[in-house]
Amino acid sequence: MVDELSVRSSAAPATNCGGTGTAARDFATVYRAELVPLIRFVMKHGARPQEAADAAQEAFVQAYKTWDTISFPERWLRTVAPRIYFRAALKVKEDLPGEIWGSQGDCHLPTDIELSDQERSVFAALAELTGRQRQVMAWFYDGYSVPEIAEVLEISADAVRQNLHRARKQLKAHRIQQGGA
Repeated sequence: MVDELSVRSSAAPATNCGGTGTAARDFATVYRAELVPLIRFVMKHGARPQEAADAAQEAFVQAYKTWDTISFPERWLRTVAPRIYFRAALKVKEDLPGEIWGSQGDCHLPTDIELSDQERSVFAALAELTGRQRQVMAWFYDGYSVPEIAEVLEISADAVRQNLHRARKQLKAHRIQQGGA
């Protein structure tokens, strides 16, 4: 499993952080390669595009501070960014009751995270899943295996398979309901 994770990682583990050394270049490489996929990953957990972008950026800030200790950046970022999103969502709900969001058109989003109609449909379908099913599907869609997902989420492989099965069943029903084949 470690070999699979190493291959999946887009940068070798860094040996230092800061300056213009190898670690800084590796960080920049990972940042460029992973920012948009990470934003989409957080969106699969139910975040709006701007919320996902904020969580992804904060995850990269935290990663930079401890870059020399991170062996598998993709996995680390996909673990930390959703946590940041969920904590921020809870804090907003606690601090500001009622309607707090303007229209989606109020925020500026980079063009590289704009969604196609098909992506919007997928995200709408994912939003109908339970939190755990959405979480498992997000990791699965990003190419992680059942054992890897189980390890990261600290649940059994059987629980991962069960959530995948239930999510797929619900997504299929959603597709049929929307007129898909």
